[in-house]
Amino acid sequence: MTYTMGQKTARELLDLESHLMLETNLVGQFNHFARESTNPQLQHLCQNLSRSRMDCFQKLVQHTNSGSLQ
Repeated sequence: MTYTMGQKTARELLDLESHLMLETNLVGQFNHFARESTNPQLQHLCQNLSRSRMDCFQKLVQHTNSGSLQ
Protein backbone atom coordinates (compact mmCIF):
# COMPACT_ATOMS: atom_id res chain seq x y z
CA MET A 1 0.00 0.00 0.00
CA THR A 2 1.37 3.39 -0.99
CA TYR A 3 0.90 6.39 1.28
CA THR A 4 0.96 9.91 -0.04
CA MET A 5 1.61 12.76 2.33
CA GLY A 6 -1.56 14.79 2.91
CA GLN A 7 -3.92 12.38 1.16
CA LYS A 8 -6.14 9.84 2.85
CA THR A 9 -7.66 6.67 1.51
CA ALA A 10 -11.37 5.95 1.77
CA ARG A 11 -10.59 3.34 4.46
CA GLU A 12 -8.61 5.86 6.53
CA LEU A 13 -11.49 8.32 6.34
CA LEU A 14 -13.95 5.64 7.47
CA ASP A 15 -11.68 4.82 10.42
CA LEU A 16 -11.46 8.50 11.35
CA GLU A 17 -15.24 8.82 11.17
CA SER A 18 -15.61 5.82 13.49
CA HIS A 19 -13.21 7.40 15.96
CA LEU A 20 -15.13 10.67 15.75
CA MET A 21 -18.32 8.86 16.70
CA LEU A 22 -16.54 7.18 19.61
CA GLU A 23 -15.11 10.48 20.86
CA THR A 24 -18.55 12.12 20.57
CA ASN A 25 -20.07 9.36 22.69
CA LEU A 26 -17.31 9.61 25.30
CA VAL A 27 -17.67 13.38 25.61
CA GLY A 28 -21.42 13.00 26.08
CA GLN A 29 -21.01 10.27 28.69
CA PHE A 30 -18.41 12.15 30.71
CA ASN A 31 -20.54 15.30 30.64
CA HIS A 32 -23.52 13.26 31.82
CA PHE A 33 -21.51 11.72 34.66
CA ALA A 34 -20.22 15.15 35.69
CA ARG A 35 -23.77 16.53 35.86
CA GLU A 36 -25.16 13.54 37.75
CA SER A 37 -22.39 13.17 40.31
CA THR A 38 -22.75 14.69 43.77
CA ASN A 39 -19.03 14.24 44.48
CA PRO A 40 -17.08 17.41 43.51
CA GLN A 41 -13.88 15.46 42.85
CA LEU A 42 -15.67 13.05 40.56
CA GLN A 43 -17.40 15.94 38.78
CA HIS A 44 -14.03 17.61 38.20
CA LEU A 45 -12.48 14.37 36.94
CA CYS A 46 -15.34 13.77 34.51
CA GLN A 47 -15.16 17.37 33.25
CA ASN A 48 -11.42 17.00 32.65
CA LEU A 49 -11.91 13.72 30.83
CA SER A 50 -14.63 15.31 28.71
CA ARG A 51 -12.32 18.18 27.77
CA SER A 52 -9.54 15.74 26.92
CA ARG A 53 -11.82 13.69 24.67
CA MET A 54 -13.08 16.90 23.02
CA ASP A 55 -9.47 17.85 22.25
CA CYS A 56 -8.99 14.44 20.62
CA PHE A 57 -12.24 14.92 18.70
CA GLN A 58 -11.06 18.29 17.36
CA LYS A 59 -7.70 16.84 16.29
CA LEU A 60 -9.43 14.02 14.45
CA VAL A 61 -11.70 16.51 12.68
CA GLN A 62 -8.65 18.48 11.59
CA HIS A 63 -7.07 15.33 10.16
CA THR A 64 -10.29 14.38 8.43
CA ASN A 65 -10.58 17.81 6.79
CA SER A 66 -6.89 18.34 6.02
CA GLY A 67 -6.39 15.93 3.13
CA SER A 68 -8.01 14.85 -0.05
CA LEU A 69 -9.40 11.43 -0.79
CA GLN A 70 -7.04 9.12 -2.66
